[in-house]
Amino acid sequence: MSRGRVLFRADASHEKGFGHVARLCALIEETEAAGFEPVAMFGGDITAIRSWARDRKLTVDAREWSTTAVIQAAEHPRVKAVVVDGPDIALAVVPKLPDHLRRVVVDDLGKVGLDMSTVVNHNYHAPALAASYPQAKQRLLGRRYLMLRRDIRRYTRGSCRPISSKRLRVIVTYGGSDPVGATARTLKILPDCRPLELVVIAGPGFRGDEALHEAIAVAKGMGHTVDLRRAPEDPGALFVSADAAICSAGGTLGELAYLGCPTLAYAIVQDQVATAREQVREGVIAGGRRFLESDDDTLRADLQRFLCDDASRLAQRQRALETADSEGARRIVEEAIA
Repeated sequence: MSRGRVLFRADASHEKGFGHVARLCALIEETEAAGFEPVAMFGGDITAIRSWARDRKLTVDAREWSTTAVIQAAEHPRVKAVVVDGPDIALAVVPKLPDHLRRVVVDDLGKVGLDMSTVVNHNYHAPALAASYPQAKQRLLGRRYLMLRRDIRRYTRGSCRPISSKRLRVIVTYGGSDPVGATARTLKILPDCRPLELVVIAGPGFRGDEALHEAIAVAKGMGHTVDLRRAPEDPGALFVSADAAICSAGGTLGELAYLGCPTLAYAIVQDQVATAREQVREGVIAGGRRFLESDDDTLRADLQRFLCDDASRLAQRQRALETADSEGARRIVEEAIA
């Protein structure tokens, strides 16, 4: 018997980052486990997507997908559902999908008035956005629906066990592309309150090598060590070995919360602002500012408080850990697709 087919549509690039395709991959894994045939229709930076997918042994149809091509693919008789991640894609595609299909939209911002079967928003603040989806027949909101990839979920919850040693091991990562140059800027303004063992992750869409290498030299000159990792195949292994993380307020926050790594995070794009602020209010992360609107002195003060206050970091770790488990992607597939 032929399997039902589920289409997944998203883009990734230096400008858009890789968060949309990364979280859809968690759903793809669970969709396949549920007996469906997932079809990943990803566009944007085709070369980077193909490399990223190859490293993770994922089958991805990476090309420039027109709305017409997506609708044609959705008309195949075996297609049961279409999952779309990205507001521009959703606005173009969802209204044109056949009525009998399950239409699932993954969103971060709210204010989506599309007629859809299900909306998924796994951000920390999402339950407060229920009214922002007036035509969604089903709303799956909050960290109960956290989409963690299998390469993160293979580590048990709370696997990261930070210690308060003289030299902290700290992850620095600003998503799959870091479109605002936050990695280099962070390395240049790190405080000297204690020596750090820095693991710097440059994702598959990262650009700006010259600025990054200059910043690494500055960090080393302050007594820190720097281990640069480019698009690592197993970021979870790096996360669980860390004492703390400095990152953007995107999907990585859920991964770090699940693993139990205390985090200082900044909003580097608009759709990260609300979730960053809410998590700071709840004591789940430190930081929470808009990165581009903050001056160096303010950011340096944030870094010093976070890196030098061991007790606060450990308390924050416990609060974050209580918000995340590994079942979010399975719940979405069971409740919205299967």
